[in-house]
Amino acid sequence: MANSPTPPFRILVVDDEPFSRHVVAKMFAALGAEHVVFAESGGEARKAMAKDPALSLVISDHYMPDESGIHLLGDLRQGKLPLAYDTYFVVATASSSFALTAVALALDVDSFLSKPFGKEALARRLYQFLGNDGRLIKSPEQYGELDVTAMLAVAECMDPSAPRPAGPTVPTRRLASVVPDHTQLAADLRAKDGHLLLRAGTVLTRHLIGRLTELGVTDVPVG
Repeated sequence: MANSPTPPFRILVVDDEPFSRHVVAKMFAALGAEHVVFAESGGEARKAMAKDPALSLVISDHYMPDESGIHLLGDLRQGKLPLAYDTYFVVATASSSFALTAVALALDVDSFLSKPFGKEALARRLYQFLGNDGRLIKSPEQYGELDVTAMLAVAECMDPSAPRPAGPTVPTRRLASVVPDHTQLAADLRAKDGHLLLRAGTVLTRHLIGRLTELGVTDVPVG
């Protein structure tokens, strides 16, 4: 599998992270892909599509500074982009949000790739769905009935890993120095993956401090 060339597709990869683009470029080179172009934003992706409307596969991250990958997918399926509306589209993201997945499925996304992914996973996924003769794509008019912007707004609000506007900086204190039962959280406490652990205002009891220590939490926002 690793030495098998990819199908002769013209591929666009959209990702705002330079390291991710570099890694994917090396993967495609190793897989024998002959035509791969890269964009670091939705705006650049649109320019690349206008420059090469014969692109046949788009692999896009979801969260980017200017717009989301699934929003690009929505515009594609609704016939608003220079590419054919039924162009293959893969969403590659670190988010595991079921709400976002539902929006992408409503737009008949061709596949998902969970970041970070390796060369074998990329090759296996591409061959799996590119060889699927049972692919069904609806008309642009049918996709046009979907309010993609509103659907994404709701889905992203439900996604704990979604980027949030930066708020005021809240001072933190080492968890080991917190006095049990006498300290409240000054802001929500979240895990490294974005999931909410404790709400602002929660009193840090001895029990909670013990559980947070087990989870590897070292600093807490206590003002």
